[in-house]
Amino acid sequence: MSDLEKSILKTVAFFDIFKHPLTAWEIHKWLYKYPGHLDFSQLLSVLAQSRVLAEELSLTEGFYSLRGREFTTWHRKQNNNLADRKFARALKLVKLYRFIPYIKMVAVCNSLAYSNARDDSDIDLFIITQRRKIWLARFFAIILVRLVGFRPSPQHSRDAYCLSFFVDEDHLDISGVSLGKNDIYLAYWVKELMPLYDPDALYEKFLQANHWAQDYLPRSYLNQFVREVKDSGWSRVLAWMVGFISSPPLPTPWLDGFYRGLQLKIIDSHLKSMVNVDTRVVVNERMLKFHYNDRREHYYKKWKESVYKLLDKYERSSATGV
Repeated sequence: MSDLEKSILKTVAFFDIFKHPLTAWEIHKWLYKYPGHLDFSQLLSVLAQSRVLAEELSLTEGFYSLRGREFTTWHRKQNNNLADRKFARALKLVKLYRFIPYIKMVAVCNSLAYSNARDDSDIDLFIITQRRKIWLARFFAIILVRLVGFRPSPQHSRDAYCLSFFVDEDHLDISGVSLGKNDIYLAYWVKELMPLYDPDALYEKFLQANHWAQDYLPRSYLNQFVREVKDSGWSRVLAWMVGFISSPPLPTPWLDGFYRGLQLKIIDSHLKSMVNVDTRVVVNERMLKFHYNDRREHYYKKWKESVYKLLDKYERSSATGV
């Protein structure tokens, strides 16, 4: 089996965890750890002519899935239809976030970033904040969501807004929360972000700061959302007013501490017990990450098991000369 065939199988196997078969173009974009030169036409040729890929992959309505997993095409089409509704809801909130001067970039993340969210899932957002204003940004971001009544809860998560990951614009490198070589999910997470609001071009700076992800996905490129929210004259004026009122340009060093202390007091007790114990819940002046149900290790194990089953018989055959 060639290195390219292995990379293709590893890529399809990763997305299969989420019942998300890929088009040929997506395989080319998300190809896992294949650094060599590869035109799209070359990939198409391999997909069409490879005996190994013909045995292990199935093509259904333009989507490549693992053999026996053809039903995931139906899941993908269904979830893709749901994505428009969820993106529309995300845009409504982001239009309000323009008036919070401490929010510098908002991106959709996790499954919705590639239009694969279930009907009952929430809307995960990743937020980059103004330098040294991460607690202020989170405070107002959550207040707005509470006002519209769409914070996720155990009883209700459908289309609710999940605000569980903030980073300061001066600290964009998130490699510190990586699980090392066992963290394929984080590399895809970084590259799949879909920016909805980015007036200062921080999305590209974020990708540059996390260039390590390019080692995993050397053919990935910038994502663009056609309905990205833009600033207006009114949004800039109102954002300035909000900033002046909430954090006036006066010597008030206690103010940031007030917002920090207020939020730390009301953090769920279960989350408090996990703060800075590992990479699931991280709380400092550079990053606020609240992923108590962080499943990256679980996804890695599932992916490795799938890849082992796919490759083992061919490697054994090669070793025995068959």
